Amino acid sequence: MTVKRKTKQTKKEKPKIPRTSRKITKQHKTTATIREDHDIPYKTGDLCFYLTRNNKVYFAEVYLAHENEQGHYYELIDLFDFRYVTVLGKYCADDEKSLKGKKWSK
Repeated sequence: MTVKRKTKQTKKEKPKIPRTSRKITKQHKTTATIREDHDIPYKTGDLCFYLTRNNKVYFAEVYLAHENEQGHYYELIDLFDFRYVTVLGKYCADDEKSLKGKKWSK
């Protein structure tokens, strides 16, 4: 009769995924689209800063631009998390400094 022996369990190793920084660098700031007149809407492919619901500033690319009664709104692709976000035009800006004092109104 054969005897079954217990073998030690081997620990499975998780694959190491390199983490990317979510900080906005000088390179991001220089690639952002700068408009002469802020009433002109962004176009598809422009890069801008936007304010999230948590009042944090993120960097994104404009995927689609729309217009309604409240003004322009944009569908953005966040360049750090790669997610789609819909934001009103008043929460988008060419530079980080113009969004510093703003808060998302409820």
